[in-house]
Amino acid sequence: MKNENKKFTLRLHVLFGFMLLTAVFLIANLFRLQIRDGYLYREQADDQYIVSSRTFFERGSIFFVQKDGTRMTAAGNHSGYKVSINPSTFPTERAEEIYNKITSIIPVDRDKFFNVLNNQKTRTYYEIATRVEKEDGAELKSLVGSAVDLHAEKWRTYPLNGLAAHLLGFLAFKDDDYAGRYGLERYYENTLKREDPRLYANFFARLFHGIQSGISSGVELEGDIVTTIDPQIQIFFENELKKIQETWSSQSVGGIIMNPKTGEIYAMGSYPSFNNNTFEKSSLEVFQNPLVEKVYEMGSIMKPIIVSVGIDSGSINPQTFSYNDTGSVQVGPSTIKNYDGRGRGVVDVQEILNQSLNTGMVAISKKISKQNFRDYFEKFGLTSKTGIDLPNEVTPLSSNLKSNRDIEFANMSFGQGIALSPMAMARSLSVLANQGKLPQPHLVKKIEYSNGLSKTFNYSDQPQVISPETSGEISRLLVNVFDAYTSNDDRLAKYRVAGKTGTAQVANPAGGYYQDRNLHSFFGYFPAYDPEFIVFLYTEYPKNIKYASQTLIDPFKKTVDYLINYYDIPPDR
Repeated sequence: MKNENKKFTLRLHVLFGFMLLTAVFLIANLFRLQIRDGYLYREQADDQYIVSSRTFFERGSIFFVQKDGTRMTAAGNHSGYKVSINPSTFPTERAEEIYNKITSIIPVDRDKFFNVLNNQKTRTYYEIATRVEKEDGAELKSLVGSAVDLHAEKWRTYPLNGLAAHLLGFLAFKDDDYAGRYGLERYYENTLKREDPRLYANFFARLFHGIQSGISSGVELEGDIVTTIDPQIQIFFENELKKIQETWSSQSVGGIIMNPKTGEIYAMGSYPSFNNNTFEKSSLEVFQNPLVEKVYEMGSIMKPIIVSVGIDSGSINPQTFSYNDTGSVQVGPSTIKNYDGRGRGVVDVQEILNQSLNTGMVAISKKISKQNFRDYFEKFGLTSKTGIDLPNEVTPLSSNLKSNRDIEFANMSFGQGIALSPMAMARSLSVLANQGKLPQPHLVKKIEYSNGLSKTFNYSDQPQVISPETSGEISRLLVNVFDAYTSNDDRLAKYRVAGKTGTAQVANPAGGYYQDRNLHSFFGYFPAYDPEFIVFLYTEYPKNIKYASQTLIDPFKKTVDYLINYYDIPPDR
């Protein structure tokens, strides 16, 4: 008898739990339908007073977040009207008068308007304007009455007017498919897209559809996405990138600001760029995001990674290693020279980095076995995609690692002969700042689903690439490098900043390298021994200037100064 009572009690508990769970979902969906999505139904009710549109566009939003948690809509939806006329019933005797009234509010092409009225009188529908604001539509209707028809319309809008255009992307048609084509719009298409809201016309059908979506497995839920981008930092950073391009007439410029510990990206941009509200006015080539879709030979910013490999593998001791620099070194049939061809005599590791000596890096690379080279390059992520949440990411070109020729490893020691994206380079350099761990770069930190649930992304699983001790040692070396760059500038004297420039030759598709073209790059992280930021900059083919120290150090210092003030970071020395 007791067992039967226990079973009965257990059944009651299970039934009660199921009913409670169902009630929670019902309440959540009631809240969503009445409060969160109430505007949608109010709009549909309002639409009963105008001609029904053929489509009712709806899509999830993309948000940027300021340091105080305030959200800013980076991609959203805007409501208004399409405007049409019916040529078959249009009062042609008043055509001139009506046209003038229409164009006093919205622009309409005169030739096309009258051509349709005069030559296509049997047509029953002709669209004369799209994306008309609600206020303009109401005024238009009051002026010309039934001469025009209004159709409810929604469209995608980017309120920041081109800011972070490469990150956001845009919507466009491909045949009959209207969807995200670049950036986050494409990568998170399945999350941002919406089914036609009119599909579930019955209130209870909508309600229980929400419940079904919440408990279905294997179904991509609809939602809004919350990014790691801070709009204030993005605005400042894009202005700095644009100044670099304008100052040096560069072919392209790009940069990334990231937290090297978490992989959260605060700002990311490149020029030339475009306005995603008017993308149709731009050329196809500009839509490509070079930060993830192009590869470059990065040059001397690779040197700190090689030095860290030498230290971590036990191949060199930075306190005792030295070599005699004659200005050039022979590797097989090839001669490798310093950037100025001069020798410095006996030089240690610190001076190799301070003066960015190619011969010194060749000397270090000879101490590292080829297998260690391969193993560490793989662990640093220099041979694979980063997995960032953006489309079309390219894989680094690292086939030279398979070679056994000494010249390939000598070239890679100073950043030539291996090509990777700026994003991949920034991630690998973050290892130096992040206690030797490889972070996961990402742009989205949270998805808020339409059913009231949410998902927060956690990328705490970070592979250990080099030891924390090696990370600390390379940071000490790089602080000295940056101090040498800024010895006559006290703007950042109270902060320890680790940094390094890079100047690389640009590969000629016909073979070899251009003699008059360089890629300039710079990276730095701070505060150096507990960094919150890594800043990566590059500029491709700047004109009439030779070295990255001349083009990128000043923009970097301005960026560091801005971040210090924006986040009120206390001095660390």
